Amino acid sequence: MNIKKIKDPVMTGISYMIPMVVAGGILGALAKGLGDYDISNAVLSGATPFSNMFTALNPDWVPTNGFVAVEGALGGFWYAFWWGVNMLSTYAMNFAVAVLTAGAAYAIAGRPGIVPGLVIGYASAQSKAGFIGGLLMAFVIGYFINWMKTWKVPKWCAGLMPVLIIPVISTLVCGMLFCIVLMRPMAAGMTALQNWIMALNGGAKFVIGAVIGGCMGFDLGGPVNKTASMAANALGADGVNGPMSAKIIGGMTPPVGIWISTLIAPKKFNQADKDTALTALPMGLCFITEGVLPFAAADPLRFIPSSVVGSAIAGGIAVAAGVESVAGHGGIFVFPMMVNPLMAVVALVAGSVVTGVMYAFIRKPLPEDAGEEEMVDLDLNIQI
Repeated sequence: MNIKKIKDPVMTGISYMIPMVVAGGILGALAKGLGDYDISNAVLSGATPFSNMFTALNPDWVPTNGFVAVEGALGGFWYAFWWGVNMLSTYAMNFAVAVLTAGAAYAIAGRPGIVPGLVIGYASAQSKAGFIGGLLMAFVIGYFINWMKTWKVPKWCAGLMPVLIIPVISTLVCGMLFCIVLMRPMAAGMTALQNWIMALNGGAKFVIGAVIGGCMGFDLGGPVNKTASMAANALGADGVNGPMSAKIIGGMTPPVGIWISTLIAPKKFNQADKDTALTALPMGLCFITEGVLPFAAADPLRFIPSSVVGSAIAGGIAVAAGVESVAGHGGIFVFPMMVNPLMAVVALVAGSVVTGVMYAFIRKPLPEDAGEEEMVDLDLNIQI
């Protein structure tokens, strides 16, 4: 098997996805930090950032983040504004997997892979198949389209292949293959994992936090990560807010940890690695775990165990120390709203240091002639 044929599309898809995740994650963190963690309920149903949101503040909504509510139009404008920012964040995050799938399919099949990649990638995100489902379908789409390109068609039909025939047929065939074959098994597996995590509620608090934290650090935004997130959200809906803190802190640990690794063992990282880690740091502080995907994709056997161990320790410490979060997102912006925020900081630092030290120790040194080879090409100039 040619590993390069697998690695290159994956890295291309990730490089396209990261800016989407960065924009969505940071906008969401700002909205929840400066507006309210429950900001999505601030505006009446039906209002959008593009219509009447500034005059549609929900009269029954009460801010609960500690900010003093401002009466009158100014207060309504403030919360409605951040509701709009939060909606833009939601749109961006909803399309992150779609952009990943389209980017990877584009790397395999060229321009014809973009449309089915966007459609089926979005379906993967909405059906909870997530990052892994979208990535798998990118390869199905790419190679299906490459096969379609070998078809012998009349000359009058050749011009319709890239703009009509390939997009329609590939979206139909690959999309229904996903819906019929892949979607339900992945959803069932994620449901089983969620139920298992929730069943741990009767056990030791450290175990709950460690399991949720470890899952957050495992596939870094994929199905396991999202399942742990859903389990924490479900427990939070029942008034059990400790796992929510493990979710947030466990998801913040890998990006902070990789930055620590570059400080501990700078000679094991080239300049591109260090730049990627430095970019991942603010992403991690904003609870955007996906910033470390380039490291997970390039060195999974070493980085993923380091990420899981550090996130598990961070999550375990947080829950065992009584840290609770009623907010489901926001990173450091919601730390002041947590129960026992000082221990939240301690848990984050402890887990990040474990990840950083562990990965710095087990990472292979750079070869003598490595130079400054880039890990990921972040050039987003798509020529269409």
